[in-house]
Amino acid sequence: MTRSRNTSENKLSLIFGFVLGLLIVSLASPATAQVTQSFLTAEDVVINTQQLSVNEQLDVIHDINTQRSEQAKILIEGLEQQSVEQPLSDVQTLRLRLLRCFNLLEFGHFEQAITLSTQGEQTARELKYDVARPYFMQCGATAYQSLGNTLQEQLLTEESLRLAKRYSEKQAIIGSLYVRSRQNTNLENYNQSIEDLRIALDIYDQAKQQFQPWYLLPKSYLQAEISNVFFSMGDFEEALHFAEIAATDPSTFGKLNFAFSINLARINIVLKNSKDVLFYLEKAEAEHNKNTAERDFAVGNALLAIINLYVGNHDIAQQQALQSIELFNKYQEPIYVMRIKRTLAQVYIAQQKDNQALTLLNEIIAQAAELKQYSDLEEFNQIVSEYYADKQQFESAYHYQIQRYNAAKQANNKLNNAHFMQYKARLSTQNEPSVNEKPTTNNINQSLSIAALIILLLSVGLVLFLRRKPLYANDESKEQSQSQIINAMLNNAKQGHYQLSLLLININHIRQVDVPNLLQQLQLTLREQDQLFRHNLDELIIILPHTSAIGATRVVHQIETVLNQWPSDMKSSIGVASLQQLDTFEGLMKKAVLNQLSKMKPQENQ
Repeated sequence: MTRSRNTSENKLSLIFGFVLGLLIVSLASPATAQVTQSFLTAEDVVINTQQLSVNEQLDVIHDINTQRSEQAKILIEGLEQQSVEQPLSDVQTLRLRLLRCFNLLEFGHFEQAITLSTQGEQTARELKYDVARPYFMQCGATAYQSLGNTLQEQLLTEESLRLAKRYSEKQAIIGSLYVRSRQNTNLENYNQSIEDLRIALDIYDQAKQQFQPWYLLPKSYLQAEISNVFFSMGDFEEALHFAEIAATDPSTFGKLNFAFSINLARINIVLKNSKDVLFYLEKAEAEHNKNTAERDFAVGNALLAIINLYVGNHDIAQQQALQSIELFNKYQEPIYVMRIKRTLAQVYIAQQKDNQALTLLNEIIAQAAELKQYSDLEEFNQIVSEYYADKQQFESAYHYQIQRYNAAKQANNKLNNAHFMQYKARLSTQNEPSVNEKPTTNNINQSLSIAALIILLLSVGLVLFLRRKPLYANDESKEQSQSQIINAMLNNAKQGHYQLSLLLININHIRQVDVPNLLQQLQLTLREQDQLFRHNLDELIIILPHTSAIGATRVVHQIETVLNQWPSDMKSSIGVASLQQLDTFEGLMKKAVLNQLSKMKPQENQ
């Protein structure tokens, strides 16, 4: 009987495991199912996509929106027409509207995108799908960024990030961090910009597995923006490195092939790699010829004109600049027109058409002053000043240098105001009461039956497991309590807005019998509030509350003095990491490991 009963239990366990496995696969498939790269890049992608289900069509639109915007627009319009006869679910309706919003950005329809983002966010609130709200805010913030409305852009970005973190929407967190990193680059907060992008890349793979997908930027966007930050900082070698990574990422196809080729040509101009400039110019022109959208063609001509001016193709550059100006006048985008006229004026100077160049430069100087584009005004005056200096007309050169200096002061004032608005935006979202935020009841109701089924199956499995095995006390409680203490310290630092640093110490050269003595001596070097943990056999962790990176470096020197009592062929390497607001313990550990490795490389070379 006992043998029969055991056989029966084993069969039940196997059935339970099989059913649970099927359930997990079925739950994971919506997040992990992706069409192939060849499908997305095929000429007949529109026809092929229209044969798919609504959710699959939405996924394809999402995957090609920034790369093949024209085809994405056709698919969006097709689903909108289809929904009149066959109404979509609330989630599908919201996601389609969101994709329409981001598609409008690709065509420069920023005012329409702002209107749609406001309507979409309100609809999501009414339908209790609050998880969708930060995505609509992100679309609106991007539109405001393109229009130069700094305050609205920053307010929406901070609120979007707050809601994304509240609902653990990693795709929205990445989008908001990307927009904020671009803000910080413009404000010359380069360290914060890099930190935002690093966090976004850290959670990117998790965001791809999000159960309900909404909108996730291509990974190459993040890599290209890191390149842009390094370029702005003057670190052109690092800029080139990340630009090359972005250009080879699987998400780079369609329009992005052109954009990243131009970016690589621009960086190689600064590095004076003429051969590489010509290579990427040829590649960019080949991609440009594939453009079907008129606005994309206008942007492409403007960028190609700059590269052709540099390599000496003056007639081609003039033609491209004139075509771009004509199209942007049609789209009524005066700032773009003004900047392309700057390129055209430089072409005229190269062609020795001095009168035409000066007329154009004085025209855009007046326009930049009227539009209060002081950074542009500074650059335009500098071009004219250099022209007169080359002609040895120093009085005129001095006059434009004075104007350039005044424009630089105005640009600096505008930058300071933008810093203040960023602070104001963050303060506004921090002070906003969260009591009005309600759980997304529709989402809860939708998944209630699935949750009940999971609980039921897990309960059955637990009963079977307990019947087969007795309970044993284990050593995990100690690890759990240590983890809880560390997480509590990190959370306290974030909520209290004070600095915290982590040290990761490698002790693999110390005998286990000596470790207790080591721990005792290390405790004597630490403050009362500092915490020392045994991470594993070979590593120690020290948490230093109220300690900056500089302060942590001082502690490292004290610890090294203790470690030197146990000599080794290799110098002990201590990794240091400082806490940022979005860091988890795992993220902080990654930074400490990277810091540790960076210190070990010089030792290996020696």
